[in-house]
Amino acid sequence: MAIDKTVQAVFDRAIYLINWQQDTDGATKTEKTKEYQARAIGLLNTLLDAVFPASDNYRPAGGMRPALPDIRDFTDELELDARVLRDVLPNGLAAKFLTEEDPALSNYFQQCYERSLAEARYNAPATFEDIDTGCGGIELGQFGRW
Repeated sequence: MAIDKTVQAVFDRAIYLINWQQDTDGATKTEKTKEYQARAIGLLNTLLDAVFPASDNYRPAGGMRPALPDIRDFTDELELDARVLRDVLPNGLAAKFLTEEDPALSNYFQQCYERSLAEARYNAPATFEDIDTGCGGIELGQFGRW
């Protein structure tokens, strides 16, 4: 099962959410969405750092915060999980698109984005690791003072 991870797919979903697609064929890159096209890549770049930790491929290592590369084109692929690509990012992008022209609808999509982001973080797969406390030699508390 292939997942479309392109910026275009996220853009399409955001346009469908705000109902600005072409009614006849569902096309999202039209004259009436030209302004959204111009803003989409920049807006998505502002959302990446917030959504990446909620993706199942986020792996901090060596005390360094991992980062995704900047988006440059609609054909770029985003290395994020399906939940973030299909739900979180489209809602966040729809909210950003509508901030000036329809603040009430923008607020609705912002709430959907925040809820979806919280759920994605909460439901992200986790791993368990042993913790070495560095307190060797105190087995069974035999040298402890009780």
